Amino acid sequence: MKTTQYGGPEIDRLLNAVRNYDNTIGTYQQHLILPDDGTYVVKLTNGILHIYPEELKDKLAIPKERLKDIAARFREK
Repeated sequence: MKTTQYGGPEIDRLLNAVRNYDNTIGTYQQHLILPDDGTYVVKLTNGILHIYPEELKDKLAIPKERLKDIAARFREK
């Protein structure tokens, strides 16, 4: 099974939506994909954030509660 890999533009779009729930989330710098589960670890200017691949598919389809959950995963440096 081939999995789609997402890049900076998709991550930035999601971050913009998530910042509505936590405006302290910094700017995207880079990311890596964990081989065990495909989770994205996103390095920000002020911390890190874990994002699941399904959350990057279509940010318009993500419910508000899920966006709040993503924001809650933010870990500041």
